[in-house]
Amino acid sequence: MMSPLIRIVFCMKVPVGLTDASSCLETLPKCARLLERTSAGEYPTTTRSDRFIAAWGHPTMKQNRFIPNQLPLRIREAPHKRGEVLVYDALLEQLNHKQRDWVMVYSANWMAKRHRNEPPRIGETDFLLAHPEHGLVIVEVKGGQIEFEGEQWYSRDKGGRRHEIDPFQQVGRNAYELCWKFEQMKRWDGGSEKDKYARWVIFPESVTPRNAVFPPYYDQAMVTDLDGMPNIVDELLKACRFWYGGSWQHPAAPHACDLLIDLFGKPRTFTLPLAETAKEDSARIEKLTDSQFAVIAAISRCPRAAIAGGAGSGKTWLARKRAVQLADEGFKVLLMCKSIPLAVHLEQTTDRHDQLTICSYKDLLRRLDPDSEQISDDEYAWTLASFISDHPELAFDAVFVDEGQDFNKEEWPFVESLLGTEKAGIFYVFYDDNQQLSNRDTELPANLVPVQLEDNVRTTRAIHKDMSRFYKGNQEQRPQGPPGRHVEQANSEGNLPKKVREVISDLLKAERFQESDIVVLTPLETTLSTLSDLSLADGRSLRVAPEPNGKDVLLASVKDFKGLEKPVVVVGELDQLPTDEAERRRILYAALSRAKSHLILIDLPKNEFA
Repeated sequence: MMSPLIRIVFCMKVPVGLTDASSCLETLPKCARLLERTSAGEYPTTTRSDRFIAAWGHPTMKQNRFIPNQLPLRIREAPHKRGEVLVYDALLEQLNHKQRDWVMVYSANWMAKRHRNEPPRIGETDFLLAHPEHGLVIVEVKGGQIEFEGEQWYSRDKGGRRHEIDPFQQVGRNAYELCWKFEQMKRWDGGSEKDKYARWVIFPESVTPRNAVFPPYYDQAMVTDLDGMPNIVDELLKACRFWYGGSWQHPAAPHACDLLIDLFGKPRTFTLPLAETAKEDSARIEKLTDSQFAVIAAISRCPRAAIAGGAGSGKTWLARKRAVQLADEGFKVLLMCKSIPLAVHLEQTTDRHDQLTICSYKDLLRRLDPDSEQISDDEYAWTLASFISDHPELAFDAVFVDEGQDFNKEEWPFVESLLGTEKAGIFYVFYDDNQQLSNRDTELPANLVPVQLEDNVRTTRAIHKDMSRFYKGNQEQRPQGPPGRHVEQANSEGNLPKKVREVISDLLKAERFQESDIVVLTPLETTLSTLSDLSLADGRSLRVAPEPNGKDVLLASVKDFKGLEKPVVVVGELDQLPTDEAERRRILYAALSRAKSHLILIDLPKNEFA
């Protein structure tokens, strides 16, 4: 039988210059190194010869990094994105075949502030590429037929419409704005030297007009057209050589790729406990749906937005992700909500950051002024706004409000005052647009760009089916989770404490959940609940505030648990639901939507799901 090493040699195409057996034998040490790297998982285990040829000349190089690693379908199907898709596919294929150590970011968007009282400046570019030796490249793509007439550039789309363009000024402006962003992050030596950034313009669907006149600061080496697309990597390297000469000597070169990954592609993970029996449903790699990708793209270039979605649409996850990202970029950020339990949860599950404050609205004044006295609800908003006015240095660059439907119209001006007297910062409101959550419509501040989340990415499809009965929002939610178990209904037969003990015992012993995976919810205040401090098996109890890593199980009111989640939710005392129909539906919607993997309803009235 042929050895693995010999099989690798024979499955390769013979590289240029290896024409006889002795030459081939000389390559065996190199093949051995390749085999070692393949066994370690550094290269994919495949017999495709082109993969080995790509690796042949770069046995010690890393893989390229593409952000995102694939384009969403909505991008590929958008007619006005055709040119960008062509460039993305060409770069991805040819870089993987010819080069290593590149980072490529598609549709890079950023915000930067030069001065405290100025609004954030928005920057964006079609592509950013970085390589530790070749340099940083800012790319502007113009699709369609390119024309030049009377000192003006035009792009003609498939419908025959002609649009004025100025790709050279645009890519130069992007370079200027990007240098401010890097300077704000304080991680880019020489970041203010915008001439250190290579600029590259691509016309992927058209040849360059023969009569074109380039700006005096531009050169043909900075432009690639349809004829250059089959060799786009060679064109990229030509642009790098034009700007940087033989090699990139910028002080930031060694960490340029890491900086782009941190800014545009670093995953933010927040650890949540998972039950053993729910791992198939929950332990999937957390990735953005097309809907969430659109939201991230939208708000990254919009300083004021209102993001709406039902329970499970990922509002809190997105708010925290973007807040942490802006804090990493040097912004002073506030993430707040009205719910104290939700604020505590967010703070406990997010790494501490000097630039990020996470707290409830009522706790904010004490955070800013530890010596402040207890203030009544009627005076709180005025006192908070006055304090920020007297201490403008404590104002925030960005304010994120989660569960925005809990705020009323009169409170918003005071919330916005947290951005300082000019209100020139970044302001995002995330809210549940379920019209059945309140007797009043959610009234938001003016001039917020509306953004809609359409997917339920948290719960199983089985849970989504039942909770959606109580949802009436701007957009019907699409379930994206796994099928999951059916929603379980149990009858206490008049002895609720006994039934709760049995249910929790079964979850812990037979189903092998952990105590921290479970919450028991009640529509009542916990002080009025018959389940408060209920003794369970093996010395456990139901507690409103169980010790971390302890044996007790959490008991919470539906109201206090709003915005939070657990793998398993048990809902009891449903015979105590209010008689008002609208209020009953609000409570059931909030209760059912807290479960990620399994939901158990005890004593649910028969007509509730009718």
